[in-house]
Amino acid sequence: MNLNFAENIKRLRKEKRVTQEKLAEALDVSSQSVSRWELSICYPDMELLPSIANYFGVTVDSLLSNDTPSKERDREIFNQKIDTFSDDSSERIDFVREYCRKYPDDNYYAYNLVCAVRDHLLEIPQDTQKYMPLMLKHTQDLLETQYRNTVIQLMVTVCDESELAKWLDMSPYRAGFSRRACLVSRASVKGTPTEAYVQHGLEMLETMADQLDARCPDAMGAERKVKFQKDVLKTIRSFGNGDVPDGWKLFYAYKQLVLSACLFGCGEYDEGWANFDEAIEICKCIYSTNDEWLVLGSELFSGLKVSRDWNYAIDEQGNKHKLFGIVRLSFYNPVYIRDLLTNPRWAWFDSVRDTPKYKSATEWVTENEKIVKRQEI
Repeated sequence: MNLNFAENIKRLRKEKRVTQEKLAEALDVSSQSVSRWELSICYPDMELLPSIANYFGVTVDSLLSNDTPSKERDREIFNQKIDTFSDDSSERIDFVREYCRKYPDDNYYAYNLVCAVRDHLLEIPQDTQKYMPLMLKHTQDLLETQYRNTVIQLMVTVCDESELAKWLDMSPYRAGFSRRACLVSRASVKGTPTEAYVQHGLEMLETMADQLDARCPDAMGAERKVKFQKDVLKTIRSFGNGDVPDGWKLFYAYKQLVLSACLFGCGEYDEGWANFDEAIEICKCIYSTNDEWLVLGSELFSGLKVSRDWNYAIDEQGNKHKLFGIVRLSFYNPVYIRDLLTNPRWAWFDSVRDTPKYKSATEWVTENEKIVKRQEI
């Protein structure tokens, strides 16, 4: 039998809701002794074990044993029984709470309690005042665990509107779990079908933009990067059934300039200049437009339009939505294109930098950067 006295006495004391001082007083020992027992620094005298067992109402064997098989059986029973309760059942919450009391340090049961409360509140929101403090307590306990992202998302689906921003601020802008994923979940369970449709479109926009902006490593060489950029451009054209939607045009132009650099690096100058010229013309066209909202095309994006700076999208009902995780994808600020054309790191441009056409384009972008800055003031 493996001794597991420290963990057992600590668990039993918490279940009984007594302090180390109160337990020490009942056993006529010092509180320091109880603390040392729970830290596995030492064990109590053998003759004291029956008194400790009696105090907690357990056997000496269970007090000393490593009860891992019993814990595994409990977990198996728990997993089998929890699915027998309906989502709106308060009995389900009570069932999980019993396991939380029995295993106060096991995050698995705390997580299941958060899930049970969330599911109940979605079905019976009038119980929010009764159960939200319980959900909040265990959610806070789980924020430093592997369950962090999931419990934040669960809180977003049921929290009051006044608390929404706080929970979203705990979510990252990027990665598989994101602020948008939280809002999609909330809209799916609390919003209208239209709201859910819009949130899915926003999620698709942010995900697609992030993926299309991924860098194909320069170390892979110009030839392979040409293929990569051509596939990116082909994907964007598909959003407009062959034509580039206005909302994607500056992003498309930037990618065309990257493609032209790769083509120059491969010695394909005719095709390189064709893409370079078209990209600069697209930039001039978009920078000259006064349209505040630009179409994104494709049903993937739920009929959304995007602002020229890609900070916001607007849906068909005229509602504005803040975009997350998009840092510089619209390239409306000419600084991004100017940096591309002037950055020495883009050595594939070196063979054409001194040509009149390249110099003229760089000068135009630099001048347009000043115009855009004046417009923003």
